[in-house]
Amino acid sequence: MRRLFLALMALAAACSPSHSGGAIDQWQAVEVTVVPVEAPVEIVGRLAYRGGLELRSDDPTFVGLSGIEVLDNNRAVFIGDEADWVEAQLVLDERGHLTGFTDVRSAWMRDERGRPFRDKTQGDSEGLAQLADGRFAVSFERSHRIRIYDLNRDGPFGAAAPGPRLDEVARLPANSSLEALAALENTLLTGAEGGDEPAAPLWLAPIDASAPVVPRFSYPLSGGFSLTGMDRLPDGSIVALERFYAPVIGPRARITRFAAPSGEGGAVEPELLALLEPPFPLDNFEGISAVRASDGATRLYIISDNNRSAQQRTLLLAFDIVEAQ
Repeated sequence: MRRLFLALMALAAACSPSHSGGAIDQWQAVEVTVVPVEAPVEIVGRLAYRGGLELRSDDPTFVGLSGIEVLDNNRAVFIGDEADWVEAQLVLDERGHLTGFTDVRSAWMRDERGRPFRDKTQGDSEGLAQLADGRFAVSFERSHRIRIYDLNRDGPFGAAAPGPRLDEVARLPANSSLEALAALENTLLTGAEGGDEPAAPLWLAPIDASAPVVPRFSYPLSGGFSLTGMDRLPDGSIVALERFYAPVIGPRARITRFAAPSGEGGAVEPELLALLEPPFPLDNFEGISAVRASDGATRLYIISDNNRSAQQRTLLLAFDIVEAQ
């Protein structure tokens, strides 16, 4: 029903002249209501809270935000888990705290033939990472694959290019698959969610790998947490986001970091940066992005997937890493 509704919207746009001489604007403006999110404490673990927002919208493309990349100019790129692109400008106050979310727009993501994905089975996009050359890699659950997009060259309507092929993905659960993605120099680090397993498999794959790459590394899991996001930190190490949920207990989140994998393989050794638990504001956090703040601090942003549920929220929270003295 959602895809039918969006297809009718696109058909209507195609039949109407635009300000660009008849060409269809690939991006559509999105109205978002922003509600500040206060935290009960400023410091949690090794992180300092730097503001947060609850994002509300009736737009059908602004749901299920599961991946985030914040660029140097505080422009943010998100993906929804129904194959949508979302872009917005993050607004910071004079202290560098997150206070606003403006200039929001969205577009459909496309497959290798330049067509919108038919349904969530084909377009369950989860992980997002910007490559060194400016392109974006997107990981997909259910279909267990990676696609590459050149937004700078093609805009959001550009056809996907195939990413590196990953071996041993057929055994992954359909809805507990390729959740986490981080770009290194010429490789992609991809992590499965892990589910009830004691460790989540990690694939370190060259961007142009022609043969399937096996998961030589793993990320240890404990306490019912699963791996939902990764990004490369400015110093070259990796930051990871973990999610926990139980009906009675509710959601929790952990943020860790570890050295970028190298060598023949083995388990990485995450260092806990923070455990987010009540009374801290919580929801289904799935995406994480790391950037260098203007004052030199390492800034982290995390985004939650509201699962198209009235009982859940889309939260965007900001933190700075507090280094040990």
